[in-house]
Amino acid sequence: MEDVKVALSRELTFFDITMIGIAGMIGAGIFALTGIASGIAGPAILLVFLFNGMIATFTGLSYAELGSAIPEAGGSYIWVREAMGDLMGFIAGWCDWLAHTIACSLYAITFGAFLSEIVVKFVNVSQNVVLTVSALAVVTFLTYVNYLGAKESGRLGGAVTLFKVIVLVIFGLFGVYKTLTTPNWVSAFHPFLPNGWVGVLTAMGLTYIAFEGYEIIVQSGEEVKNPEKNIPKAIVVSLWITVAIYILIAFALIGAVKSNVPSWMYLGQLKEFGLIRVANQIMPFGEVLILAGGLVSTVSAMNATIYSSSRVSFAMGRIGYLPKVFSKIHPKNKTPHVATLFSYLIIAVMCLLPIEAVASAADIMFILLFVLVNAVVIILRLRRPDLKRAFKTFSPYLPLTAIVAQIAIGYFLVANIEHGDIAVFVSILWIFLGLFVYFAYAEKERMRREEEVTKTVYEEFPVERKAYRILVSVAHPIYGKRLAKFAEVIAKERDGEVIVLNVIRLPMQTIPSAYPYVERAKEFVYEVMNILSVPKGGIVKLGHDVSRAILSAVDMLKPDMLIVGWRGRTFRKDVVLGSTIDPILLKAKTDVVVVRLGEIEDVKQILVPTAGGPHSTLALELAKTFAKTFNAKVKVIYVGRSEEERNRAERAFKVAEEVLKDVEHECIFEIDDDVIGRIAKHVESSDVTFVGATTGSFLKNFIFGVFPERIVKRTTKTVAMTRRWVGVIEAIKPK
Repeated sequence: MEDVKVALSRELTFFDITMIGIAGMIGAGIFALTGIASGIAGPAILLVFLFNGMIATFTGLSYAELGSAIPEAGGSYIWVREAMGDLMGFIAGWCDWLAHTIACSLYAITFGAFLSEIVVKFVNVSQNVVLTVSALAVVTFLTYVNYLGAKESGRLGGAVTLFKVIVLVIFGLFGVYKTLTTPNWVSAFHPFLPNGWVGVLTAMGLTYIAFEGYEIIVQSGEEVKNPEKNIPKAIVVSLWITVAIYILIAFALIGAVKSNVPSWMYLGQLKEFGLIRVANQIMPFGEVLILAGGLVSTVSAMNATIYSSSRVSFAMGRIGYLPKVFSKIHPKNKTPHVATLFSYLIIAVMCLLPIEAVASAADIMFILLFVLVNAVVIILRLRRPDLKRAFKTFSPYLPLTAIVAQIAIGYFLVANIEHGDIAVFVSILWIFLGLFVYFAYAEKERMRREEEVTKTVYEEFPVERKAYRILVSVAHPIYGKRLAKFAEVIAKERDGEVIVLNVIRLPMQTIPSAYPYVERAKEFVYEVMNILSVPKGGIVKLGHDVSRAILSAVDMLKPDMLIVGWRGRTFRKDVVLGSTIDPILLKAKTDVVVVRLGEIEDVKQILVPTAGGPHSTLALELAKTFAKTFNAKVKVIYVGRSEEERNRAERAFKVAEEVLKDVEHECIFEIDDDVIGRIAKHVESSDVTFVGATTGSFLKNFIFGVFPERIVKRTTKTVAMTRRWVGVIEAIKPK
C-alpha cells in the first residue's frame, strides 16, 4: 500500500479522499509488475487489470460497510476480531503487518531496479548488486527518517500523486497514439490469451497488490465530510480511475513496443526493468520520464509503508497482541521506535529475495486479510442485522464473489508464478510464527488484562455441569428474580443449569475499594439462586464496564445461552438497544436473549413475528419451550406490505412448521401498510412475544425505537428479542 499522511485542518471532501485512494493504488506496482504480468498473461493483461478492479471494488465496498458500522480505529483486524474472535483478529493484524512490510520491500526493490539502470551506465558493476545495495540503503535511510518523526505533508503527498498520474497518462497517450498509427496494429494483440486463462489468473494474483490502497479511504472516515455518501463513491471512482490508467499503460506497451518476439513476451523477459527499457520506443525522453516517475513514486511509497507497517505493530503492542515493547514511544522523537525497528528488519530481509517472491508474498497476505474482511460483512449481517450501517454493500453476493475470486487468484499465483514456493514458505512460516506468538503470549496477555478490569470475586457452580448452560445477568432485585425464572423455564425443558451473574459496576481506579459491595452482591445472587428449582450457580464480577464484564463471563463459562434484561428504549443516537446490550449482541459467542419482562405466570398465547433466518428460528425454539411448559398456543405471523411477500412468508412458515410440530400453533400471513401497527395488535393480545433479530421492516422499527415505543411501553407482557450465535461456516455459506 502506498499510504498517504495528510495534515488535516479541515474536513476531507470527496475530491480529497479520491486523490488519497489514487495515491494508494498508483504506486510502484505499475512500474515494476506490468512487464512481469504481461509476460504471464500476454495481451490479456488488459483483462487482468479489469478483473482485478472488479474484485477490488467488491472488497472496497465491504470496507465501506464495515467502516460505517464499526468506525473504530484499527480498521480491518478490529472488525475481524469483533466478528470472529481474538485469534482471527490477531491473525488479521499479523497478516496486515507483514503485508505492509513486504509491500515496502517491493517498492525498495523497484527503486533499486530503477536506480541501477542509471548507475550501470556510468559504473562497471553488477546491476544485481547495485539493485540490492540501493534497496537496502534507501530503506535504511527512510527508516531513520521515520524514527526521527519526519512526515510527508499533505501538500507534498498530493503533488507526488499528481506527478505520478501526469507521467503515466502522458506516457500512455503517446503509446496509444503510436499503436493506432501503426499499420495492422491489431496483430500485436493476437493471440490474446497465449497462456490461456491460467495466465490471466496468475497475473491477477501477482498484480493484486497494486489495487489494495482503497482501504486508506475508509481509515480516513472520521475526517470525511458526508462519509456515508462520499466514502463508497470515492472508493469506486479512485479504483476505476486507477484501472483506466493501468489499462492505458498496458495497451500502450503491448501495441507500441517492437522487438524480434511478441511485445508481451519481450516485456516478460525484461521483468521489473520492462517499463524503463522500452520507454524510449514509446516517446522522446520516455526513459527519463519513467525513471523520474518511478523513483519519486517508490520513495514516497516506501516512506508511507514504513510508517503504516510500524503503526500496525505499534497498535498490536498497545492492545496486547504483541509484547509491550512494541508500544514504546521514543521520549524525544515521539515515534514508535521499537515497532519501526522490527518492521525495518522484516523489510530488509525481504529485499534480498527475488521480486516475484516478494510481490507474491505480499499478495498472499493481503488476499488472506481481504478474504477475512469480506467474510466479516456476511457474518455481521447475520449476527447483527441491527447495526447502524450508513452504507450497505450487496451482501452476501458481492463479498462471497470477492472471497471466491481472491482464493482462486491466490491459488493460481502460488501454483504458477516463478519463485512461488518461496512466497508460500514465507507465508506459512509467518502464520505459524504468529500462532506461536498468540498462544505463547497474546492469549495470556489478553486474559491478564481482562482480569485487571473485570475481576471475579465470587463463583459457585453445580458439582457436575449439565449439557446445557444458561448464564443470566441480573441487577435489580425484583426484575432479576423474574429474569431468572424466565431462564428456568428454558433450563427445565433442556435439562440444563442456570448460572446467575451480577456485575458490580465501579468508577475507574476503584476496584481495590470495592470489596464492601461484594458481600451485598453475593447475598443478592444467593437470593436469586434460591428461587430456582434447577441446578444453579452464581458468579460476581467487578468491572468498570458492565458489558465487558458480562463478555468476560461468557468467555470464561462458555454458556449455551446468555439472557439479559432490557428496560426499554435508549435515546442515545450512538447506540441501538443500549450501551451495555449493544456490545453483548455484537461480541458474545453464544445465543443471546434480550428480554423486556412482564408477568409469565399464566401463558396461554405466544406470538412470534417472523421474517425467516437463524435468529427467528431461535425465537421459534423458545416459543416451543414456553408452549410445552404452559400448554400454550403459538401464533406465527408474517406481516407484509403486499401480496408479493407471500412467497417469503411461506418459506418462513415452512421452518416454523418443522420447529413447532409438537405444539399447537398457527401461521398467519397478513397484509398491511402499517406493519408495526398490525404487529402491535397481536402483541397486545398475546402473553409472550419472541422476535428474532432478523431483517424485515418490523424488526428495523423494533430496533430503532418504534416497536418499543408503540408496544413495550403499552403492555405488561413479556417481549424477548433473540440473537443466535452464527458460526463462520454457516455465515458465509450461500443460502
